[in-house]
Amino acid sequence: MLAPVLAVAVGGGVLLAHWGKRPPLPVAPPPPMAAASAPPQGPVTVEVAGGDGPILTVASPDDRQISDQGLKALQAFESTTGTTALLVWYRGALQVEDYAAGARPSDLVDGAGLQAGLLALLTGKAIQDGFLTSADQPLGQILTEWKDDPRGRVTVRDLLVGTSGLGFPADDAAARADLGAWLHGLALEAEPGTRFKPAEGEVQVLALVLERATRQPLAAYLSQALWAPLGARPAELLMDGAGHGTVVACCVKATARDWLRLGLLLKDGGQVEERPVLPMPWVEEMQRPSLFARNEGLRLRLAWPREKGGAIRAAEAFAEPDTVFLAGAGGQRLYVSKAADLVILRLGRPVDPWDDAALANLVSRHLERPPEPKRTPYSSIATQPQGWAMPPIVTPRKPPAVVTVPLDGPPEARHSQPTAPGAAPPPPRDKTPHRP
Repeated sequence: MLAPVLAVAVGGGVLLAHWGKRPPLPVAPPPPMAAASAPPQGPVTVEVAGGDGPILTVASPDDRQISDQGLKALQAFESTTGTTALLVWYRGALQVEDYAAGARPSDLVDGAGLQAGLLALLTGKAIQDGFLTSADQPLGQILTEWKDDPRGRVTVRDLLVGTSGLGFPADDAAARADLGAWLHGLALEAEPGTRFKPAEGEVQVLALVLERATRQPLAAYLSQALWAPLGARPAELLMDGAGHGTVVACCVKATARDWLRLGLLLKDGGQVEERPVLPMPWVEEMQRPSLFARNEGLRLRLAWPREKGGAIRAAEAFAEPDTVFLAGAGGQRLYVSKAADLVILRLGRPVDPWDDAALANLVSRHLERPPEPKRTPYSSIATQPQGWAMPPIVTPRKPPAVVTVPLDGPPEARHSQPTAPGAAPPPPRDKTPHRP
């Protein structure tokens, strides 16, 4: 059983082309090689500086809005799933904050896959700051090694959606040793934009893209653009052994409360205490279904519609149909429901199989709901509290069939792939000539 921590705190596709407030910077050269006289002998931990934001409000035992029966059910769930940290935010306060024996709120915990969503959020900020022209910018404009290479046709959006066409080694040891050599060794297995196969390696390439585009280490830009404005406490990243870049396949560590802050940021449309941190259009774009999968946004999963064989594995539908969530390895989850003002974080040992809806629904069934607002014959929405009105849910169009296009096939074949009946053909890719 996990011990609850109770303390009252003292304070409370092509949508986006550019929000830039300054023109894009010129293409940056690769970061300098580590000094030959004293090269690092292995990966090095670096700090992400935090900010002085408010401490998250914690509900007192008398003010909790989750039933005693619900608390007991959650404790049973935690003990049977090897949960290290479970946090539930509801209606303005932490209702549950449980840690396994020996774990503390101040411990830095590996997100184990949640960093994909973190980097997706940071990408939106990089577009707003003018470091990236748009999500559809080709990587050949950023990575000088790929300027005249077929891999340069991969776009930032391809990395976020999972359609880069790149192949990645099963072992990330090479990335930890030397990201420059790892990047050089990646092979293009399919024409970018034609194969849907999300991979952790795409998130690693995205981290390198952000470092090159911003011309600074990822830890520095993450701190300045997102982490400190969130009010998060210091976190940790890992620099590769050669000093060529930041490793994000593992060891992205932060406190459980600060991982939760990412969910609050999504819930509040990119704002922290009504202060904009990220552009709201980007936060909304992340939560739209991709062309290739109804339940996949930009490194974010969508609870509705419930689709057999999709990315979401669940025995029942989500009780909160507007739920979106970051999904890490084996049950690392960050669930967000804006309509319910609900954020749930679970970190712990991998669980296989993990039911995506089980924990979210367990919490939802035991929440104390506010009274239904009075409604008039003329409007059932105008009298509802702001943020609670749910937009109508419509059935999305059927996604096109996904095929792998041989890189050595005729050019016309790349723009005439079969799609589902009635679906529009895929848009043509960039026709700028590239040397093989």
